[in-house]
Amino acid sequence: MAQVAPGMCPVREFMDYVLLVSPENRFFITHHGGLYISDVQKEDALSTYRCITKHKYSGETRQSNGARLSVTDPAESIPTILDGFHSQEVWTGHTVELPCTASGYPIPAIRWLKDGRPLPADSRWTKRITGLAISDLRAEDSGTYICEVTNTFGSAEATGTLTVIEPLHVTLTPKKLKTGIGSTVILSCALMGSPEFTIRWYRNTEPVLPNEAISIRGLSNETLLITSAQKSHSGAYQCFATRKTQTAQDFAIIMLEDGTPRIVSSFSEKVVNPGEQFSLMCAAKGAPPPTITWALDDEPIMRDGSHRTNQYTMSDGTTISHMNVTGPQIRDGGVYRCTARNSVGSAEYQARINVRGPPSIRAMRNITAVAGRDTLINCRVIGYPYYSIKWYKDALLLPDNHRQVVFENGTLKLTDVQKGMDEGEYLCSVLIQPQLSISQSVHVAVKVPPLIQPFEFPPASIGQLLYIPCVVSSGDMPIRITWRKDGQVIISGSGVTIESKEFMSSLQISSVSLKHNGNYTCIASNAAATVSRERQLIVRVPPRFVVQPNNQDGIYGKAGVLNCSVDGYPPPKVMWKHAKGSGNPQQYHPVPLTGRIQILPNSSLLIRHVLEEDIGYYLCQASNGVGTDISKSMFLTVKSKSRPTRPPSTPAPQHGSAAPLPSACLPLGFQCPHCAGRQEGVKR
Repeated sequence: MAQVAPGMCPVREFMDYVLLVSPENRFFITHHGGLYISDVQKEDALSTYRCITKHKYSGETRQSNGARLSVTDPAESIPTILDGFHSQEVWTGHTVELPCTASGYPIPAIRWLKDGRPLPADSRWTKRITGLAISDLRAEDSGTYICEVTNTFGSAEATGTLTVIEPLHVTLTPKKLKTGIGSTVILSCALMGSPEFTIRWYRNTEPVLPNEAISIRGLSNETLLITSAQKSHSGAYQCFATRKTQTAQDFAIIMLEDGTPRIVSSFSEKVVNPGEQFSLMCAAKGAPPPTITWALDDEPIMRDGSHRTNQYTMSDGTTISHMNVTGPQIRDGGVYRCTARNSVGSAEYQARINVRGPPSIRAMRNITAVAGRDTLINCRVIGYPYYSIKWYKDALLLPDNHRQVVFENGTLKLTDVQKGMDEGEYLCSVLIQPQLSISQSVHVAVKVPPLIQPFEFPPASIGQLLYIPCVVSSGDMPIRITWRKDGQVIISGSGVTIESKEFMSSLQISSVSLKHNGNYTCIASNAAATVSRERQLIVRVPPRFVVQPNNQDGIYGKAGVLNCSVDGYPPPKVMWKHAKGSGNPQQYHPVPLTGRIQILPNSSLLIRHVLEEDIGYYLCQASNGVGTDISKSMFLTVKSKSRPTRPPSTPAPQHGSAAPLPSACLPLGFQCPHCAGRQEGVKR
């Protein structure tokens, strides 16, 4: 049974000048390239054995030095394991050979066990003289394998573990999400494959760093949660799974937009008779989908026997609501309003529905308007017909300026409300007969919302002090000012201090770091409204090496990659320089980027075909305008020649026994032609 030297290159064929040795007779080639001769004959000592390797891609061949056997007469001995295995890890669907070769006389019998039990019958398992071959591997093939070798003088065994792993497969859901600012976003990364993997999250190719708004959850970090999502959270998110040399990834697109609701379809004004059923429809869009409520003359409509609503959301996110009124009476007339609301904002639409009958005016309720915004004042008239609706303020017929509009249905609109001009008493007068009018008055109070002066974050670097004031220049007192970062309330502590006075608040950071990156919002509130101003803080980070260049060997004519990876903010610019020769580098020159040489996206240098002229020192230099530039040098050696190694001494086999002939056939500087997933080359 063949003894296989570690790191040996598989061979294509063994030959003795004119005699071609093939696996069809007493000669066997092991999975690792060793030569095994069973039932050794004395004439086997007359041959010289060489191994020939053939390059998988170029077809180039290399031949080792010769090796000879010394054959002696057999002597009784207990079995000795010549080649076994300890542990292997192989992908599902592949083929593996578990080596088990032994010496001894009489020739030992071999028995294989899996997890302490004899192997079950399975056509995928083949017992060979060189070991156990398993094809089309499955996860259930994993386990502890024992090779028992026995003869009349004793026994020996080789034990090893086989782990069959499934390729990683990642699915990120949802694949595409379009939602509104302020929403909660949940990304789930589902993995299939072998365990013991690690998950990393990226946004727009940059690592996702947990903060007040972003958290990574789950036993394996498989869930990404964004609360109170902001516009800045939009982008392409990637879930990367890694297990040793395996990697898999999937991505999702998150689009956050101003999801303020908007009315996309509505009802028209109409006149109905008492008892005549009518239905009103209102449709709105927003992100997240809004909820629609109904009001009549500014009073919420309570669901009862004559007022019923139904609401549903279409596949495109449109919310549709119907208001159904059965057996309407005069009191069911007036201005109907539908209001669409979500976590971002609201929108509304209104129109008058007249129910025939004697006109009257419902009691009017005082109104609070917000300065700078528009206000609608409805004349709460019911019954129909009537001749006209007119509005007065301080005995003056309205409108008396460009900011006032009286609609045909009797609604008064005040645009860009001003405290000094629009606050006061308004009178609604309804002409119900040529010489008869009815009226009601309403008081309008105007509240002034806060006005935040513009502020900006200056460029900040790690370790700097930062002071940002948020000043409210107008608004009714009292005013409350708070700060949020990425949608989460900021509380003083951990190097962040907030100091507030009557009309201003300051944000102070004693030592800026990466965790302070984000969107900061100053929020000012009073009885009139809540307003905010948001700005982004970008912390500049000097460049640093993620992967440093190290001395490397290149193979003439083959591709080579000089590794170098950096990060920082703004993203550093990387330049590669070259100094020829093997002595101390005297002068570096920029590497000419041609079709043969180029810089990869991760900043490493790719040489598609390594040449002798590429020998020398290389310098990877990075800068981004923050701090000082960084650089690291490495030396590239080009191997252009190859020669086979000398095989080690071989123990003398006994006549009639099995002889292992090590296949130390590996040309130095020559790539392993058939070693899938094995380190190519051996030490000199």
